[in-house]
Amino acid sequence: MAPIGLQLSTLRDDAVRDLPGTLSRVGGLGYEGVELFHLEGVDAAELRHLLDVNGLAVAGHHASLADVEDRLDELAADLGTLGTSRLTLAWIDPLENAADADVMVDRLVECGRRARERGLTFGFHNHWGELKPLDDGRTFVDRLLEVPAELVELELDLGWIWDAGADPEALLAQAAGRCPLVHVKDFSSRGNRAFAPVGDGLVGYERVVPAAVRAGVEWLLVEQDETDGPAFDAVERSLAAVRRFAS
Repeated sequence: MAPIGLQLSTLRDDAVRDLPGTLSRVGGLGYEGVELFHLEGVDAAELRHLLDVNGLAVAGHHASLADVEDRLDELAADLGTLGTSRLTLAWIDPLENAADADVMVDRLVECGRRARERGLTFGFHNHWGELKPLDDGRTFVDRLLEVPAELVELELDLGWIWDAGADPEALLAQAAGRCPLVHVKDFSSRGNRAFAPVGDGLVGYERVVPAAVRAGVEWLLVEQDETDGPAFDAVERSLAAVRRFAS
């Protein structure tokens, strides 16, 4: 079974209050690793120490497009200290037409080329907008599937795919072999940011998680953008569900 990690932004408020305690609880719950967006107010060496103490690997690191394009050497150094080579673009602004999408694809290919020169693997994390057909009938994700995987991998957010009205299982099959990381995120309804712990929503992870495993993913990464109650309650419930569906 692929290891189960946590996108640490799910616990962003807890991490700000008490990073050592937060990582201790994440490890104690049984998560095998985390995915990062920033260094949580410490340097890379200190964060690596805190992760090691709690038996947590780093599955990858999110970054903004500006940071990937302008701070790649610094990011590469931090990732080397953290023990991962996976750098993932976290977000792009919604694209309104095919011409703009093609320009963005070219930018990401260049990011991937430069990342590869530094020993990194570059990926793209989707939200809902990249599943919207543009004026030529193709989506942004369709375009990325045509790019060589060694330049741009995909980190499919399975929840946002469902929220956009697309089929996570079908997209996992299309992206098999170029999608080492996936976000496992659930929704109780479409179109209104109704986030839920994994298994409590409507995405259908009893089918989608096994499809991710068949697609050869290396990490199943739980993420919940917002929680109604304590975030730790949500991530504990999600972990139990992903384990159940993946077994």
